Amino acid sequence: MASHKLWKRLKEVSGLEYTSTCRKIPPSYDRRKGAGKVITKENGDEVITFFEKGKWRGVQASSEVAFTNVFRWRFDAQKNRISLEHLRFGLENPVFIFHLTPIGENLLKSLSPHECKEDTYFGSVLFDEHYIHLNWRIVGPKKNEMVSMTYF
Repeated sequence: MASHKLWKRLKEVSGLEYTSTCRKIPPSYDRRKGAGKVITKENGDEVITFFEKGKWRGVQASSEVAFTNVFRWRFDAQKNRISLEHLRFGLENPVFIFHLTPIGENLLKSLSPHECKEDTYFGSVLFDEHYIHLNWRIVGPKKNEMVSMTYF
């Protein structure tokens, strides 16, 4: 099953590449690219936390900007889905992003969007034995963004 295979792959992650693109016209920021390291911490069989640290730069920018992120992945074997939370407010105050449900052998998608204030989040994960490609789309009155993260 795709969710079980993805869960096994998430445990092996140690690095990432990141791209963020503003799709507003005119764009409110320059396209960003970055890379970093990921330290994973397992909490039982159903929770993995990613501690991400790296640098990104705008395509037109000459200087790099440091970034850190903490994401928590949760595996629900009974519902056959994996959930993603952003821990920007700490481990005790997660921001739910979306549930990912298998729709193919190596593809999971958020079948229903997640509403966070004025913004709507959609996501998908395509993976193989080498990479995990997490793509999310964020749309709202002030946002129209595509974020792509490749974990390896």
